Amino acid sequence: MKVLMGFCLLCCLTTGCANDYVQRQTDSPVNDNTTEVSEAVALALKDKDYRLFATTGRRPIFPGLEKMSFSTLKAKCGVKYLSGAGDVLKSEQDKQQRFERYEYAKAYNIEMYAKCKAIK
Repeated sequence: MKVLMGFCLLCCLTTGCANDYVQRQTDSPVNDNTTEVSEAVALALKDKDYRLFATTGRRPIFPGLEKMSFSTLKAKCGVKYLSGAGDVLKSEQDKQQRFERYEYAKAYNIEMYAKCKAIK
């Protein structure tokens, strides 16, 4: 995890701080740290980006908001797909990484949905 986060930081520093937001959104950071999630939500809100993370695969879902209609949430807040969250698992490491991504997306979506619901 720390190696991945260090690599993302290195990429950000070498490509410029303007790409920091894009880098974090496309790489889908995987850390259950609530401070990191809150910072990611605040950064997205700064850009008026209310999109929620969704899994990929045969039946995409919004982690943390599974009981709600996918199409309704997608229309209301928007969607960004979580990398590495598809149906195929090749190893125990894949399973662990998907779990960590899911937990991050769950915390992010719960916090972001409250903001999206209040604004839109």
